[in-house]
Amino acid sequence: MKKKLQTTNIEIEHVVLSDTDKAILRSLGPVAEGIAKAFGSNCEVVIHSLSDISHSVVKIVNGHVTGRSVGAPITDLAADVLKKADTLETDTIGCYYTTLDDGTPLKSVTTVLRNNMGKIIGMMCINIDLSVPLVNFVRGFLPSSEVTAVETEEHFPSDLDELVARTLDTAIARQGKLKKISATQKNKMIVAEFYNKGLFKITGVIDIVARNLGISRYTVYNYIREIKGESIK
Repeated sequence: MKKKLQTTNIEIEHVVLSDTDKAILRSLGPVAEGIAKAFGSNCEVVIHSLSDISHSVVKIVNGHVTGRSVGAPITDLAADVLKKADTLETDTIGCYYTTLDDGTPLKSVTTVLRNNMGKIIGMMCINIDLSVPLVNFVRGFLPSSEVTAVETEEHFPSDLDELVARTLDTAIARQGKLKKISATQKNKMIVAEFYNKGLFKITGVIDIVARNLGISRYTVYNYIREIKGESIK
């Protein structure tokens, strides 16, 4: 039996979307792909646009889970959520459990999407196939021969000071291995590492780095200008 989600008989007016609204929905495409990659091929992620309810699916990843593709209509449950959206306490509904026509059980989450004016413009739905054996589900989180897994070190700081401290410790340890290099050159190299990582774009980082290195924030700015190849006035 073909997998099928029940489509809607509930009447909902199409919404006229602005170019900005459409851009918001398009920008969520990579988000959908990222979620699907994180959870594997048994996780379907769908983005609906309200501009045409009868063809609402504008982005779908792992559509084999429900057998849908771009251009499919909104479901009855999603339509019901939309009609109640303005009376709900949250725009994220779930987790809830549904069953496809072929008996496949799903665990789902639906999020109402709004523009900057609070107007509902679409929905994002995540559907996870619960019929998959646990071992197969877990296998999707492990490296495989088909995917090159890149191992890298990543820290998850609880605040900005911790982020700077960890980066400083790593940079200082690296510079400490260099011989016959002045303290000024070491500081410049540390500042360069922060600059190359893009951390100076975060408000407050320059002051924290300056304090930890025992130099002024203006010295840090001068180092940054040198890194950029700008002349120091």
